[in-house]
Amino acid sequence: MRKTQKRQVEEITRQMEEAHDEIKKCVEQGNFVQARGILADCQNAAVAIGTLIEDTEGEGHHTVMVLEGYCELVYQIHECLLPDGSVNTVNADKIYKSLRQKLIEAQNSIRNDIKIRTEAVFLPYKASMWDSLESVWKAADADPDCDAYVIPIPYFDKNPDGSFREMHYEGDQYPAYVLVTKYDEYDFEAHHPDMIYIHNPYDDLNFVTSVPPFFFSENLKKYTDKLVYIPYFTLEEIKPDEDERIEGMKHFVTTSGVFNADKVIVQSEDMKQVYIKVLLEAMNNNSEAARKYWDDKILGLGSPKIDKALNTRREDYL
Repeated sequence: MRKTQKRQVEEITRQMEEAHDEIKKCVEQGNFVQARGILADCQNAAVAIGTLIEDTEGEGHHTVMVLEGYCELVYQIHECLLPDGSVNTVNADKIYKSLRQKLIEAQNSIRNDIKIRTEAVFLPYKASMWDSLESVWKAADADPDCDAYVIPIPYFDKNPDGSFREMHYEGDQYPAYVLVTKYDEYDFEAHHPDMIYIHNPYDDLNFVTSVPPFFFSENLKKYTDKLVYIPYFTLEEIKPDEDERIEGMKHFVTTSGVFNADKVIVQSEDMKQVYIKVLLEAMNNNSEAARKYWDDKILGLGSPKIDKALNTRREDYL
């Protein structure tokens, strides 16, 4: 099950908890008609959760059996609450506790028995730059709990006025071991991948070429929980106190991709500090909060181009 789906399921069970509170109040007040209606809603919610689990985890899953037990209890309570309120021996506390016990059992099973599958999307545009993403993709692809998609995207030459000219698509130029997905065959909204990796940070600011606006970093953020930018290039190492050399590379730092990404992976710890220095200056904000923000966002894990990322914990950037 995907992380977003599991979050949805957990949110539904929290709403069911609140519904139990309402059922208790209704029973205490003798409003059995409303209590029966809320019980029916709880049963429908449990069935919906069970259907989703069967769709993602297969039939016969333990959590589904637990939910079936919850539904049976709901049905029994529903039948005990006569619409005319003629039965006065119903114990509201007992009903609440029995519902709560069954729901906790279901919540524990959801938490412990359902594994989260991760979906990672890699969006190279020039095949010659694939080496900046390949080692990260290999780590994701090797993870049995991760579905990794390589989706080469087209790019356009640009006229002097910024309009698009010829389109290029290099999806047929990747190594044979890389399974390529066509960019117009993947529904980003429906999939909502956990992570999207890009190596083109320029959005509309590249005067020579451009990817389609849909693939601008500003737009991709809408379709993922984590947008990760990994530069397609490596730079000669610079120390954070080498101001003159830093001046000549600022344009690599102050790009749309850097600002829009949730994480930026750079080639070294020194380069991380250079990025932070440039970004604090660019934002005219040297506060402790701003420094912490950039320190958390910029990761000096090493460039995948030279395979240093393979020596780091994949959990740091997946």
